[in-house]
Amino acid sequence: MYLNDYLDKLKKNKLEESNKPWLTSKIISDEFFNSIFPDEKVEEWKNFNIKSLIGNKLKVLEKNKNLKIEKINRDYNNILFFNNGVFEKCLLEKKLINKINIYKTTEYKKKDKTILKKIYSDAAKYAEKRLSGVSDSKTTKLLSLNALLSEGVVIEIPNDTVIDNQICIYNNISCQNTLVNPYILIIAKENSKTKFLDLTSYNGEENWTNSFYEIYLEKNSNFQMANLSTNQIKNVNTSSYNFHLEKYSRLKFSSINKGNSKKDIRVFLNGENSKTSLKGMLISKHKESNDIFCKVTHNAPNTISNQEWRMLSSDNSKTSLNGKIKILKNAKKSTGSFFSKTLLLSEKAKSFSKPELEIFEDEVSCSHGASFGEIEKEKVFYLQSRGLSKRDAIKYLVLAFINELKLNDDKLNENILSETENLFC
Repeated sequence: MYLNDYLDKLKKNKLEESNKPWLTSKIISDEFFNSIFPDEKVEEWKNFNIKSLIGNKLKVLEKNKNLKIEKINRDYNNILFFNNGVFEKCLLEKKLINKINIYKTTEYKKKDKTILKKIYSDAAKYAEKRLSGVSDSKTTKLLSLNALLSEGVVIEIPNDTVIDNQICIYNNISCQNTLVNPYILIIAKENSKTKFLDLTSYNGEENWTNSFYEIYLEKNSNFQMANLSTNQIKNVNTSSYNFHLEKYSRLKFSSINKGNSKKDIRVFLNGENSKTSLKGMLISKHKESNDIFCKVTHNAPNTISNQEWRMLSSDNSKTSLNGKIKILKNAKKSTGSFFSKTLLLSEKAKSFSKPELEIFEDEVSCSHGASFGEIEKEKVFYLQSRGLSKRDAIKYLVLAFINELKLNDDKLNENILSETENLFC
């Protein structure tokens, strides 16, 4: 069924068709149906090419339709396999069965009623609160679309669980001209420690993947997540990550953003002494539009956040980054920092970086900065004088720029090296 036909059907039947009793009517208001796409006039979306979403006549996956499972890349271990957004429980590796718990959203609701406070149920949940006092829900339209179209999966890491080996959430996209909506809710219970790789592997073309992660870190939990995609060319990706941290919890998130891609990352430091580190690389080429919005909200005292980004733009492409730090009342003695650095590889390439601070408390420490530059001709000349070709000299300077970021994830580092090689093919 085509997306527009499904939405027309849903508009007539309202929430009955979605079979999700926790969703409120605000999610499918008339305003939502008038346009399912975010408003490109708002700050969070103005630098992304929304036309890349609107242009294709997309299908939605029909329920209970069996799709062929493509061959899994065994370079990755501890795999949780999602086939075009649908979790394949039959492929769950035995070594994970006794360490983590996986449920359908409806199943988890019967087990733990507190899920109703965690799951996305209202368009206002992540609406951007403007300084004017207005709550703007236009920025969250894709979350509402995801919640309506996706069944949802809950991954629970039990209390005191420590998993040293990285778990791979393997999103296999093999369909064509389809909107795929993985919705994953992760609950890291107290004193747990885990590492995840969020991988999207494209084997089909002309798809739009609209992923939604909600992640809750309970007291003293330690959580790491790395994100990357493969074979993304001729596909579009929009992703939303919402992290909620309680007392003494720790979050490390690292990402490679490439192709026609838009990420919305929000971290809520709700517990005292919670801490987050966010790192990422944005790479664009040809005519691609590559954008990240990243916001950290300090909502408790003694919280710490650090954002560090690198952007690489070539050909006639554009990278853009909006990094925000918001420190609310009662978040005393909190520290927040943001820094981005951009390298432009052609005269037509574009890049934008906008750091923002919103501070409503004293006794805090915040810093931000952004720099832009081109390859320095003097350094290229120096390397050429040592026997390198001009092409190789530029490539090594680009690699040096990338290595400054220190992502500390082997899969991400391998992928960045591959993408860098592609820039010079």
